[in-house]
Amino acid sequence: MSPDGPEPARLRYLLRGVPPGRAATWLLSDGTAYYAPADPPAFPIEEPEAMVALWDARASLSLEPVGAPSRFLPPFPVRRIFCPAVNFRSHRDESGMPVPSEPYFFLKFASSAVPHGSRVVAPYQVEQLDYEGEVGYVVGRSGRHWDEVAARAAIFGYVPVDDLSLRDYQFREQPRFGKNWVMGKAFDASLPIGPWILPREIAPEGEMTVRTRVNGELRQDGSTRDMIFRPEQLIARLSEVNTLGPGDLVLSGTPSGVAAYRGQRFLRDGDTVEVEVGPVGTLRHAVAFEARP
Repeated sequence: MSPDGPEPARLRYLLRGVPPGRAATWLLSDGTAYYAPADPPAFPIEEPEAMVALWDARASLSLEPVGAPSRFLPPFPVRRIFCPAVNFRSHRDESGMPVPSEPYFFLKFASSAVPHGSRVVAPYQVEQLDYEGEVGYVVGRSGRHWDEVAARAAIFGYVPVDDLSLRDYQFREQPRFGKNWVMGKAFDASLPIGPWILPREIAPEGEMTVRTRVNGELRQDGSTRDMIFRPEQLIARLSEVNTLGPGDLVLSGTPSGVAAYRGQRFLRDGDTVEVEVGPVGTLRHAVAFEARP
């Protein structure tokens, strides 16, 4: 630790970004100040495993104070995104869907992940762009066939996300095939994420709140106490058929209040969305639409 570096106990967040006058790098933060490793090549920003290595070594590293990022990156290199459908009771109630007997997952791609501060550009064909504020559970160790205790231990930390949805495409059901999850959920830039990860080891145990605002108007106000399947249940279930590891992200599902079921207007060009996950932090992103050719 450099003389100008922080006390390790003050460090609460891990992220990636571009500090003023510097190249993109991993960063540690206490919420106001930002610190970069003095030897950035030791922690390649394209390797998810560096996320765990940097956090574990924070007490012995030489860290340099840097300015707040001039540009954020997704807080870790995302490889796979696993999303449970209808996993909050309040969202089940508003959607009229049956209570799932087991977790039902869809996927987003690495290309879906965009950082805090992004301007998400939706396809010009879309009229029903919807928000879904959620908690992201960042996997920090590799393994398979985990029970719930091992699955809980595999969570490295928590991050706010917005599971953006194109309802025009998602709700085009076909008999015996169901909803179109790929077209409706896995489009480019469909998962704003950030600004940082709050590691599990310093996060208070218990519920987290999820609040989504559009242009400052509160649209969603929920709690993880309302989840049908807890994060360790989701992760354990996924590990039955997937070897999970750093780079994987498992979402919580969303509470009630989405535009599709509450009569709220869908997102429009120029809107700003905020997803506040307490006690993790607040994700912000803008919305734009492609020009119609």
